[in-house]
Amino acid sequence: MSTQAENRKVVDHFWSDLDGGPPTGAKLEEWKDWFADEAVWEMPFAPEPLAKAVPGRALIGHFVDWFFGSVPDLVIDSLVVHDTTDPELFVLELHGRATVAQNGNIYANTYCTHMRVRDGKVTLIREYFDPNVVVGAFGVELIGEGMATVMAAAGLEVSQ
Repeated sequence: MSTQAENRKVVDHFWSDLDGGPPTGAKLEEWKDWFADEAVWEMPFAPEPLAKAVPGRALIGHFVDWFFGSVPDLVIDSLVVHDTTDPELFVLELHGRATVAQNGNIYANTYCTHMRVRDGKVTLIREYFDPNVVVGAFGVELIGEGMATVMAAAGLEVSQ
């Protein structure tokens, strides 16, 4: 099997693990194992105070805990995965919809995502999405509280 085909299987399994909504408990911990230790989750258009980059598997794990906890009914639909000429890089188009648990607002956003896979692990997720939708659904205060929770769980201080 080619490197690209092996990496594509990782991409497909990574997203199929979300088919029933965000995993919880032991299944969530298993899902986090898709990430390499040096992985980075980038969100170049993220609104303040949402981090534009979440570096490292451990911090990504805390970020995912907060995000999935905030949108426990998240549904990913219309997922399309595009192979590229780089066997490690895939471009995805998808849409996510959920109710924000903390305030009852609907979160519905469209994403263009770059995903890089090496040696069976996700090393990069770079999500492009509409930041106005994030702020409208979560609100700046909830985003700030969420990022503070992520950083505290990682044993890091939040800069003011």
